[in-house]
Amino acid sequence: MSSTARALKRPGFAPIVTVLILAEIVSAFELSMMYVTLPTLMRDFQVDANTVAWVVTAFLLVSASAGVLGGRFGDLYGRRKVMVIALVIAAVGSVISLLGGSLGMIILGRAIQGVTGAVLGLAFGLAREHLDEKRVPVGISMVGASALIAGGGGALIAGFMIDAFSWHGIFVFAAVVSVMAAVSIQLVIPRDTVLPSREKPDYLGAVLLPIAVSAILLAFSGASKTGFASAQFVALISVGIIAAAVWAWWELRVESPIVNLRMFKNRQIALAMTATVLAAVGPLGGGNVPAQLIMQSPASSGYGLGFSPTGAGVLISSTLLVGYLFSPLGGKLAFRYGARTVFIVGLALVALVIPIILLTYGSVLMFIIAMVLNSTGISLAYGALPNLLIEVVPETHTSETAGTNTMIRNIGQSAAVAIGAYILASHTDPATTAVAQEGISSAFIFVLIFAALSVVVALMLRRTPAQWVPETAGERDIRRGTNRNPQDTVHAPL
Repeated sequence: MSSTARALKRPGFAPIVTVLILAEIVSAFELSMMYVTLPTLMRDFQVDANTVAWVVTAFLLVSASAGVLGGRFGDLYGRRKVMVIALVIAAVGSVISLLGGSLGMIILGRAIQGVTGAVLGLAFGLAREHLDEKRVPVGISMVGASALIAGGGGALIAGFMIDAFSWHGIFVFAAVVSVMAAVSIQLVIPRDTVLPSREKPDYLGAVLLPIAVSAILLAFSGASKTGFASAQFVALISVGIIAAAVWAWWELRVESPIVNLRMFKNRQIALAMTATVLAAVGPLGGGNVPAQLIMQSPASSGYGLGFSPTGAGVLISSTLLVGYLFSPLGGKLAFRYGARTVFIVGLALVALVIPIILLTYGSVLMFIIAMVLNSTGISLAYGALPNLLIEVVPETHTSETAGTNTMIRNIGQSAAVAIGAYILASHTDPATTAVAQEGISSAFIFVLIFAALSVVVALMLRRTPAQWVPETAGERDIRRGTNRNPQDTVHAPL
């Protein structure tokens, strides 16, 4: 078949972006739907908040590692194939949660659903692989910001399912959407053209990474109850750091690492990842809980707006939708002026939200304005960040790099939730469980500090960054000063 014929058979921008957004919505919905469900599960299974929280924690533990592992496997063996497998596994997880009949089985199913953490990095890689070069920034921006749709819609859909069908309806919906996304990817996205890699799988790295990430996330998720000085926190964080150190040492020596840590020698990649962590600990992860308290606390608290849970959900969903409408514009601006500029603007908008909230407690109008700015800023930042990385990363390493960014964002957000809960708990009246205004202010000041730091780091990004060129096997041998082992000869390029 001629190149012209192949071009005619190539899917257009709209169908490719639509199915990738659908796949990412599955991933984001798997997380957002459960926050609304927690109180219902507590009542139905007669458990406390710390026990039922495992339905979220189990998902995050698997999701953080899946982002890196899935991205790497997609780059090596085919992104379309790996994404379809991940979506089918997620559907199986939903069925297990639906039919299990116990909280333990729900948690097991949720852990299996965590494989959807691989979807975002794979989606970025597929967009870059199949879209015209000029349309890539817009497509990437729309896919990256689609988590806003799922985050807002997930709460409304989950609430409706609980009222109409009990919590079982959520897992039915999740399974159906996962299968629909898998089928859509099969029908629309062209077959993978990458030949199966002959590189040795990095089994040790694949085992050590989840151990390190899980220990760190478990430490932070339990810190709000046990405290940061507890033996449990110290033990878990120590295990996580040691496992991470051993993993990093191994990844720098293995032939085909799960994560090529030498990418961090590139200034642009290192700064983008650092800004991601700071933003995740700050506005992207630390502002959600105090914002919900403001909306749902009574006006008598001094800071509350007195919204019902449904009213709060409608407000958040509406503002997130408004924010998402800016994602195509963000992509066009990234193509014209560079992703750096859009990323800085997005982070600056999110940082600006905090002073507005702190200075206008009790004003519904100003809070709505703040939430619209927040959603717009998040949309621009989420859309610009993958474009920022794509500007310096070769196409063959797109999903691996995006998956690494997803992992560190998950870790940052987990830390933010734990630290924020700790701050709020220290300002809570034990008799009434009401949080004092000083606690809300302290939590937001913490968020503001990290928001400002993320902007400072983003300003250090270069307008014309140097490209990251992964070293070849031959260059690796020269650096080590050794010859390749005879058994590795088959993996060397001819």
